Amino acid sequence: MPDYPVIDVHVHTHRDARTGLQAQGGRALTSHGWAGTIDELLPSMAAMGVEKMVQVNFTPVWDMLQAGLRRLPADLTGDARAQAETELRAELAGRVARRNQWTCEMAQAHPDRLVAYVGIDPVQGAEAMAADLETCARRGARGVKLHTVLQHVSPSDRRLYPGYEVMQRRGMALLAHAGPIEIPADDADQDIGRPNAFAALARDFPRLTIVLAHCGGKPFYQEAATLAGEHPNVYFDCTGQVFGFDQGARSDEDIVAMFRTVGIERVMFGSDWAFLDPLPDIRRIEALPLSFVEKRMILADNARRILGL
Repeated sequence: MPDYPVIDVHVHTHRDARTGLQAQGGRALTSHGWAGTIDELLPSMAAMGVEKMVQVNFTPVWDMLQAGLRRLPADLTGDARAQAETELRAELAGRVARRNQWTCEMAQAHPDRLVAYVGIDPVQGAEAMAADLETCARRGARGVKLHTVLQHVSPSDRRLYPGYEVMQRRGMALLAHAGPIEIPADDADQDIGRPNAFAALARDFPRLTIVLAHCGGKPFYQEAATLAGEHPNVYFDCTGQVFGFDQGARSDEDIVAMFRTVGIERVMFGSDWAFLDPLPDIRRIEALPLSFVEKRMILADNARRILGL
């Protein structure tokens, strides 16, 4: 059991094992065999002593849209193709709303353990996006997850602004992927995931809490720190940067330097469950050459202060 209180602000949950394993590329990525279901998550939380976990669930609409377009009959032309594409986009917008509803329902069913962060996507359209976020807020959602690279949308894309407006007014946070990804989508623009890509958003919505995952992403820690220095509404989680993605290859000194570069007071613990096992990261943070207060800040206290958890 951890020696410090722990809040995990970055976990992925799924309605069933099939979709969870599909999100991991077809097989479980940890030795635990986690697919990402709630029935797996709750016992694992108890075993690790994690107080609360934030579900950061978004729908990979871009991939679904491209697959759907490829399935359209090749002989469709003109109005028929336009109608088919409109129907496909409406179907995908419905998927976003249904996944959001399920995420909220899971948090409502376990209010002391789970927090709902839902998804947005331009496919919804401005009015539907705003309306869905209002509904999610009433259901208790505390934030939104955005993965700009996989969703093929810049964080400053004006099609997302109706959602940001609701979020800022409702006090919902944005948790966004930041940094490079190892296997990008076919023609994904990696630059829209860099910390600097969030500068316009942070400026245009100064009361919107923006959390950049992965401490801004290696090698962009200094870029992330500069952004945070210019915009006090920018924060970070340390998902995948402690033990995680490189299986502990980084030195303690490098990790502490990363934390101090972006600001320990701005960093929250995140694990990427079920893709990764939270416990090695928790244990390593506990053993880092940091003060007791600094460890508590990263593992739980910052999340309580920044996100109101």
